Amino acid sequence: MHFGVATADHQCEAFDDRYPDIRDRWELNAGQTARGRATDFWNRYQEDVTLAAGLGCTMFRFSVSWARVEPEPGVFNPEALAHYRDVVASIRAAGMEPMVTLLHYVWPLHVDPIAEDFPHRFRVYTEKVVEALGQQVAWWITLNEPSELVFGYLKPWWQHTYRMPPGLPALATSHDQMESCAKLIRNLFRGHRDARRAIKQAHPKAMVGANPLVLGLPAWVQRLIDWRASRISRIEEMVGHGHRIARRTQGKLAMGRLLGPFARILTFLPTVLASDWWNLGMAGKLAHFLCPADCQGQLDFVGFDYYWGIRSFQIGGFQRLLDAGMGNFERAPVWPAALGDMLRRYAALFDHLPLVVVENGCVTVADGVDRAAYLESHVREVEAAAESGCNIAAYVCWSITSNREWGLPFEPQTDFGLYHIDLDGDPSLKREATAAAETYRRLIAASPTRDARPTSPRPAARPG
Repeated sequence: MHFGVATADHQCEAFDDRYPDIRDRWELNAGQTARGRATDFWNRYQEDVTLAAGLGCTMFRFSVSWARVEPEPGVFNPEALAHYRDVVASIRAAGMEPMVTLLHYVWPLHVDPIAEDFPHRFRVYTEKVVEALGQQVAWWITLNEPSELVFGYLKPWWQHTYRMPPGLPALATSHDQMESCAKLIRNLFRGHRDARRAIKQAHPKAMVGANPLVLGLPAWVQRLIDWRASRISRIEEMVGHGHRIARRTQGKLAMGRLLGPFARILTFLPTVLASDWWNLGMAGKLAHFLCPADCQGQLDFVGFDYYWGIRSFQIGGFQRLLDAGMGNFERAPVWPAALGDMLRRYAALFDHLPLVVVENGCVTVADGVDRAAYLESHVREVEAAAESGCNIAAYVCWSITSNREWGLPFEPQTDFGLYHIDLDGDPSLKREATAAAETYRRLIAASPTRDARPTSPRPAARPG
C-alpha cells in the first residue's frame, strides 16, 4: 500500500495575473482571502517533494492548473506543460509515484462546466496534459470532489450565498438551481468518461479515478439518502423535489428554530445532491439522465475523501457537519471508525477494484483532537480494513504543507499542513515540521501494509 501526501494548484501555486482561474475571480468578488503567493509551490516544489520522501511516502499527489495550461480557448501553454513534466520527474526521482489531478475545484474563466461542450473541452485539455507527461504518470484523478461542485449551482434555503463558484444569478429559482445541478452532474460523468478514455488510449495500464467527498453519516441515514437518489428517474422528479423544498421553506424556518439541524436535514438530505451520487452512478444505480449508461463503471480504482463523521443518533453532530461544510473545521466531529466502515462498504460494492483514500486530514485541532492523534487513529482504521481483506492501494494525507484554504483567512483552524508555513507573516515561507509530520513518519515506517502492493484490478467493463 502506498502512503502519500497531497497539495493542489490554486492552494499552493502563487497567483499569476496572466492565468486567473474561476476561484481567483470568485475570491475577489466575494471579498475573500486571495491566495497571493500561497506556498510558492510553483518555484519550490522540489523542497516539498524532498520533505514528502523524507517522511517515507511513496506517493505524491498534485494538480495541474487548467488555467495555466489553456489560458485562452484552444491555446495551450508549452511552458506550463514543461513545468508539470519537471514536477513529475522530481517526484519519480525521489522514489515516489505521482498522482496527478486534472481539475481540482478550479477551471479557466473561459470554461463553463454546464455547457454542452464541457466534456469535449475537458478531453482536449486532458490529451494535452497526457501528451506532456508521457508514460511517467500511472495514477490519475480526473475531478477532485465532484460531489462538492454542485454547491456552485445549489444554494440551500438557509444560506445567503453560494458556497463556491460560479454561482447563479440572484433571481435564479429553485427550478433553475436543480436543473443546473442536473446538467453539471451529467457533464461531470461525461467529462470523466472522456478524460479517462483519452488517458487509457495513450496509456492502457493507467489507473484513473475520482475522489468524491464522503461524509461519515450514520449508516441508516446514508442508506435512506442513497435509496431516495436511486429512485429519481427523471429530471422532472428532481426539479419537482426542489420545488417542494422551496414551498415548505417558510414553515421550515419556524421549525428550524425549534428543531435545530433537523429542519435542514429533513429538507436537504433526501435529495440526490446529498447522496453518494458519484459512486451510485459508477455502480449503475443512478438514472441515466444524470449518469449515462456509457459512463457507468468508468473507474480503475475507487477513490474518495473522508474527513469527518458522526455516530448513529449523535443529533448534534449533524449541525457540526454543516458547520464544517461552511469552513468551520475546528467544529467538525471526528469519528475514525466511519473511515473503516466506508472502506469495507466500497470493497463490497466494487469488489473488483482497489480502493484509494485520496484525502484524509485534520486542521491543527478539531473536536478536541489534534492532527497527530487524528492521523494515528485514521491510519489505524485503514490498516485494520486492509488486514480484514480490503484491497487498499493507497492512503494519502492532506496536506504536505499549510495551504490557502479556499478564500478563508489563514489561521490554525484552516491549517491542514504536516509542515507549517506562516503564509502571512514569513516572507521566506519556511517549512517547519509539526508533531503530526513525525507521527506520520512513524506510522509509515511501522505499518505492516506499507510494503504490500495492491493486486491488479480486473479490466473494467468499458475500458475504452
